[in-house]
Amino acid sequence: MESFNIKILAAMDIPEPYEAEFLRDIADKLDLQPLTRCIFTERLSQANLSADWSQIAESCPPITPDQARKSAWSRDILPKLRDWGFSYENGSKQLWRLAHQWLAATQFSPWLWEKLTGKAQRTQQMGFLEMPEPAPVPHLGARQQPSKPYQDKVRLHGEVILEIKLTEPTHLTLLEREPNGTVVCLCPSEYAPNPRLSKQAEIIPQPSAPYPRFAATELGQEQWIALLTPQSPDFAWLEQSRREALKLDSSHLQQVFEYVQQKPQARLLYTEYEVV
Repeated sequence: MESFNIKILAAMDIPEPYEAEFLRDIADKLDLQPLTRCIFTERLSQANLSADWSQIAESCPPITPDQARKSAWSRDILPKLRDWGFSYENGSKQLWRLAHQWLAATQFSPWLWEKLTGKAQRTQQMGFLEMPEPAPVPHLGARQQPSKPYQDKVRLHGEVILEIKLTEPTHLTLLEREPNGTVVCLCPSEYAPNPRLSKQAEIIPQPSAPYPRFAATELGQEQWIALLTPQSPDFAWLEQSRREALKLDSSHLQQVFEYVQQKPQARLLYTEYEVV
């Protein structure tokens, strides 16, 4: 296994190296104007959580402290955060602290996933084949054949298999993001207990798996990332996932993201389909 060391922070923290970029990207998603954007990124910075409004306003001239608090924060930023899912009671004090915690808990993991997909190659080297429904009256010797080519839409409660075409032996770490936002590691797992793949077209779930197919049980977009590496990454959680598909949090995704940044030989492949 490759040696790989990384400092992982608590799930409720936004690691300092990522905080500025993360807050800027969130401000873009909230469609904030430049001055309000400055108030947002300064007010929600970990370093400024104890700062008063005069200090925040000094970082975003020419706004006054009163304008920063009443106009930018209370009238523009808070309503947009609330529409986005941040709930709070009217009259609560220092809501920026709660907003910072909420963003760390609910948005940092999806942000890391977006960063990973941005680095991944969208390719026909892997994709999903839909399995047909069983015939009402099976014929002796008849075998179900998967669809061709790869599917971009799968019917609800349909069943699929993943095909990966490899040009050389490699180690696979396979991540899936469900429509509800949950990210799980599916290789290694009970679906793919052997992450060392050979130079050929590989099918997952693997033949030795107790489950022969993946079931589409939720409407929405299924996203998949395949991390291909010469050797197994030194993620301690891989052994746990081998026993049962592991649900990943932001600390796991941070490990994968930083691993890819530091290991040029690592490759990311991406595919998706819509459950309809």
